[in-house]
Amino acid sequence: MKIILIIPDGVVVRNYLYSNFVNELTQKGFEIYVFHQIPKPAVKEIELVTNSIKEFHFIPFFKEPALARTIREIVVYARLLHNKKVLQNETIMYFWNNNKKGFKRKVLANVSETVGYLLSKSYKTIVYLEKVYDRLITKTSVYEEVGKKITEINPAIVLNLHQRSTVSSPIVAFCNSNSIPSSTVIYSWDNVPKARLISRYNHYFTWSDLMKKELLTLYTEIKEPQVKVVGTPQFEFYFEEKYKKSKADFFKQYNLNVSKKTVCYSANDTSSPYEVTYFSDVCEAVDSLSADEKPQIIFRRNPFDKSNRFKSILEQYKHLIVEIDPDWRTENPDDKDFVTIFPTLNDIQLLVNTVLHSDVVINLGSTMAHDFAVMNKPCLYLNYDPVAASRLPVKDVFDFQHFRSMKNLEAVGWINSKSEIIQKITTALNHPETIAKDRNKWMEIIVQHPLDKNSANLANEIKAICTSV
Repeated sequence: MKIILIIPDGVVVRNYLYSNFVNELTQKGFEIYVFHQIPKPAVKEIELVTNSIKEFHFIPFFKEPALARTIREIVVYARLLHNKKVLQNETIMYFWNNNKKGFKRKVLANVSETVGYLLSKSYKTIVYLEKVYDRLITKTSVYEEVGKKITEINPAIVLNLHQRSTVSSPIVAFCNSNSIPSSTVIYSWDNVPKARLISRYNHYFTWSDLMKKELLTLYTEIKEPQVKVVGTPQFEFYFEEKYKKSKADFFKQYNLNVSKKTVCYSANDTSSPYEVTYFSDVCEAVDSLSADEKPQIIFRRNPFDKSNRFKSILEQYKHLIVEIDPDWRTENPDDKDFVTIFPTLNDIQLLVNTVLHSDVVINLGSTMAHDFAVMNKPCLYLNYDPVAASRLPVKDVFDFQHFRSMKNLEAVGWINSKSEIIQKITTALNHPETIAKDRNKWMEIIVQHPLDKNSANLANEIKAICTSV
């Protein structure tokens, strides 16, 4: 049997190409072909991990026709309004890209908002317009070009490893037009309400029953048998000894003090405007402790944040902070394109050991809470506005739909003001069992357990689909 994996950008490389997923497919008799838009160094990195991929095919540059893009943006806005109503959550609209810089972008946004508002009143019209989008995609040259290669390979199934990217659209459209089973994973725990499920597939793979319910609620044209709960491979690395170093070796590598408690501060990307202020508050608070009480801080920036906005804080508190940057690269160091950046295999080791040897993580709503929960360690969420008249009120952040999954649970510890930082950190370091007591229960809601079997779950479901045809 042959399978095509769509790798639309470098983000998915770690979770699926570095994990056990490729080996699981190979063991089940699949011949693997990869359609991608990742740079050559990323392909070489993948080849260090596995030699089981038969062929890599670069997806031709795809620019949506102007009408298709307009329709897609209209549908996104309409779906966000629809999702807001269905979920009764006003914060859904934060995920609308209302950037109106430049004349063309302003016109597109205004048209999308006006027409999308009208469309949102009729779900059938939204679905119809999505079908119009698909028909427009079939008229493009990329559709014809990838179609020839797909026909030549003749796969039993095609799996998209990120549902968000438009570059996948011609491939999925060709499969759907030619009776080739199409499927997708939902990449991250917060993706479904954001209205970025661009194409329609025969099969969907979700992290959890919660995500499955969310998908079926917001996309009523998708039927229950099409959705399978398989989890996600992204936490499997924590169960593999080959990535783990001893605390002594890891701390020696980064000149950390093995006798001190360790706080990890994990930052968000530049869309989070007050990260520098939050980080400064944490450092200031930690620095106020006596020398024997003072923990050290590991700072892990977001892989997509290449700015120097933390420079002054890192310099001011260099006696406290050790910066361990994510090892994500691009073919061209000056290229800031989201598509071309990719994680190295080394970054898995950095992340695993940072989590393994830190005592607590602090951030503003980061998924690092999940990584630390895997190791049964607490996370402290910053839950106060660091400036007056915040343009991103923290109340809205934690009302995002994905955080509603922690309802009635002590899933994290909450730092509700700057003055609470010291007390919450001290408690988390000295009595971690009293902070975020329900962190493991939260993980069980978010992700299918056991966490180290999710690659196998996905591969098993794919084989079942192919053998049932």
